Amino acid sequence: MAKKRSTPPSWKPRTNKVLPASNFNNTGRVNLRVQDFDRLLQQKGVRVNVYRSMFCPNVKSIDGSEHDIECPLCSGSQFIDLDPIVTLAFLNTQSNENPELPEGIHGTDIIYATFARGIELQYMTLIELCDFDDVYFQRIQRQSGQTDKLKYRASCINVVVTGDGTRYYQDNDFNLDQNGNIKWKIGKGPSEHVIYSIHYQMKKQFRAIKSQHVERYTQLQTSEGIEMVKLPEQWILQKDYLVERKDLGTGDALSEDQIYDPVTS
Repeated sequence: MAKKRSTPPSWKPRTNKVLPASNFNNTGRVNLRVQDFDRLLQQKGVRVNVYRSMFCPNVKSIDGSEHDIECPLCSGSQFIDLDPIVTLAFLNTQSNENPELPEGIHGTDIIYATFARGIELQYMTLIELCDFDDVYFQRIQRQSGQTDKLKYRASCINVVVTGDGTRYYQDNDFNLDQNGNIKWKIGKGPSEHVIYSIHYQMKKQFRAIKSQHVERYTQLQTSEGIEMVKLPEQWILQKDYLVERKDLGTGDALSEDQIYDPVTS
């Protein structure tokens, strides 16, 4: 049996260059306290998954933007997220605004995040909090089978309610499948095609939208010479809106739920 990798293969560790101390003027040298950044993360940081995010290659031409909205690789988001690595990040300066636009309410939840040294992000990198959930609510239409797909992978469903006020609850009326979707018990739940509202908990996910402190470098004097060090990166993250749902068993993209015509009496 192959040995399980502790680090995804796309995360290759980098070695800092160490130059001879004689090449530098060390009179009255002042070293930045780089270890204080590390101590901040070790004592106040939270565990996050940092993905290798990149453009989806399924386009018609290298210089074009034509992309299939039903792409099986990215589910139409035009980004793919691979090989997450678990690391620490210090989160601060949160802002939560939901301005109402003509198209509807647009969430602008943003957060500042400082990552451990050696963790490098790029625009649209996906970040997922490992140990904290978020709450979300949406409308769902009951499908023909036993499973109704949610926008996000649910970790816990708090309540389901239909238009006539009937409520349904997890474990009593339905369970969660391996993908965090509703799986109704036989004879339970609203009738087919009925629209209902749902309130549930899901993993917090963000996208990197702006670099705040990225290209920061310094020198450190060590016993071997002068080490060239890149300081931790800080990025502004926004709550993820490019939702990509994949089956945890097969890795295939989950198909969208059928949208039925309005029920007429």
